[in-house]
Amino acid sequence: MNKKALLIIAGSVLCGIIAVILVNRYMANQKAEVTKGWDMVQVLFMTEKAPRGTMIKSYMIKGKEIPERYVHGNAILPKDADLVIGQVLNYPLKKDDMLLWTDLGREEEIKKIRHRGLAGTITPGERALTVPVDVVSGVGGHLKPSDHIDILCTVRSQETGEEATLTLLQNITILATGSNLAVNRATRSTYNHITILVTLEEAELVVFARQKGKLAAVLRNPEDIETHKEIPKMDFSDIMKAEFRRNIQEKRDQIQVIKRGQIDKK
Repeated sequence: MNKKALLIIAGSVLCGIIAVILVNRYMANQKAEVTKGWDMVQVLFMTEKAPRGTMIKSYMIKGKEIPERYVHGNAILPKDADLVIGQVLNYPLKKDDMLLWTDLGREEEIKKIRHRGLAGTITPGERALTVPVDVVSGVGGHLKPSDHIDILCTVRSQETGEEATLTLLQNITILATGSNLAVNRATRSTYNHITILVTLEEAELVVFARQKGKLAAVLRNPEDIETHKEIPKMDFSDIMKAEFRRNIQEKRDQIQVIKRGQIDKK
């Protein structure tokens, strides 16, 4: 075999080797492109539902592997779990939600949550007063913390012996229903008393009225903060007057009713 033939054979072998290398490299690049982001990474997830303001405990978080492409930029790694414990949630989280750095509060929030409770929800200058309610006086159990109510009182006159119903207070904030506080963001639960936010004078009025008569809560729309002056009391003689009932109905007929974004006058 002459020298020329050997060179041709050697060149062919070399080209074949180069081709194999290039094909392998191409396949490796393709595989890397296809599997990019699918490497598993362990991040912290919630093990249970937690409302806003909850202080994170060790049992409330766990590491869980997910594909890298689904890891949020603010996700927390298990190695930082010690930094998370004792922090406070800025937002409510559900079970199996990924825990993010942006979900956590600052040190000042941690101090606040330790002293939160009922006392922390009371506006300076006001008081928390608890009054009993039943299904009727408590709006069928639909009251929730942060709702606004009016309080009516039905009382018997010591002079005439007749009963009358009057509006005692308007636009009163509910701090708690049973043991459920507004800061807990808890779901509806059974209760037989509510705690309201009142001034000291209002507290005296409610306590006295409860001893002399029966109280009832009237639920308001959260955007309705208007209060009415000189609301007349209602007694037996009023409801027996046709003109009195007719005037009340006329006021009802003039109420603006919002339907499907349209305001119609009935």
